[in-house]
Amino acid sequence: MESPEELRTEQIQNSLIKLGLGDLSNALPSNTTDKIRTTPGISHVLSFYDKLAARRAASGLTTPVKFEDFTKEVEKEVLPTLYMSQGLRADINQTLNIKPMFNVMQSFAVGNGRDSNYNFTTIWGTDKHFLRGGLDNELNVNAHGATRISDSIISRFQAHASDKGAQVVLETDIAGPDFFLNLRTMNPSFLDSKLSGILGLNFAQSITKRLTLGLGGTWQRQQAEYPASAGFELGARYASDTYIGSGILTAQGMATLGFTQKLTDKVQAAVSTQLDLTGMSNMAALMAGEPPTPSGTTVAGVKVDFPDQSTIRAQIDSTGKLGFAVDRFVAPTVKMTISSELDQVKSTCKIGLGLQIESQSQSVAETMMKLQTADRDEARKFMADPPQ
Repeated sequence: MESPEELRTEQIQNSLIKLGLGDLSNALPSNTTDKIRTTPGISHVLSFYDKLAARRAASGLTTPVKFEDFTKEVEKEVLPTLYMSQGLRADINQTLNIKPMFNVMQSFAVGNGRDSNYNFTTIWGTDKHFLRGGLDNELNVNAHGATRISDSIISRFQAHASDKGAQVVLETDIAGPDFFLNLRTMNPSFLDSKLSGILGLNFAQSITKRLTLGLGGTWQRQQAEYPASAGFELGARYASDTYIGSGILTAQGMATLGFTQKLTDKVQAAVSTQLDLTGMSNMAALMAGEPPTPSGTTVAGVKVDFPDQSTIRAQIDSTGKLGFAVDRFVAPTVKMTISSELDQVKSTCKIGLGLQIESQSQSVAETMMKLQTADRDEARKFMADPPQ
């Protein structure tokens, strides 16, 4: 039978393993851990932590979504904003290999009002590593990478370089049993004996099986000679089986409220409200000498999925602006997207047409065909040990 000290040590190691840090506990000498456990004050802290961990484990809480994803159902799934474009666009994606994954994608755009009209992207990935690189016709370079350190820890980087400068973002995600922690830094530098750049921390904690609270903080200093500034934001998210409500409030007085309702298996409705409680975001009015006035915008939208794999997203906001996006597979590997935005106040209209074409190499096509037929054992063997 294990002694209380041995049981406590095992509980601590299990907690570290859940965070992907189990190797650290094994790396410490046994006499060191004994001294830590018996140190006055620390033993009481460990005892309190054990009781708290046991209570959290008994509550059946799960890992929550990221703090930055509290409103993802509204902004990324229901409303058509992210699916709308202007002009013509075509994305050609070719899968050259499955394991490791290797894709090549080319994007063409005309009439989008931007200088970048062509982009070439390559993607490589395994179960633990992911790399993506892109180059456009303006010679702007983009790179993104991720590596899975453990089942609970993922580190990522993003880099962008152009004739206007360079930008580097480093991130680490830690998914605990009932919390999610994100650490981020952008362009960190110690060249002038002072830290400059942007440091960010986002934390989400499951309170109940449906309620999640979040906290975000940002510290930044653009250059060493400039003073530093900091800000924070608070958030809450409640998710039931049929609806999700969320809200985020920043220190600058900006509030975002979102609500998503699942009406049927194929229909979802959403409402999003952006509030400026201080009125400081209207720079034109402030420069004209007008006093700050609180303001806000509300957007209501709906998403409808059809049996033929078509999807319609539509929205209207409080200023009278209308928008919609329609996705439809015109062929098994070709998806067409039609979008439009009508601003009745400014009497303007934007129309976009996009095509996404998927192609596969012969070996990949054979593997996918085998997965869809009875010859699944041979397909799994191919994926486990693909030909070189």
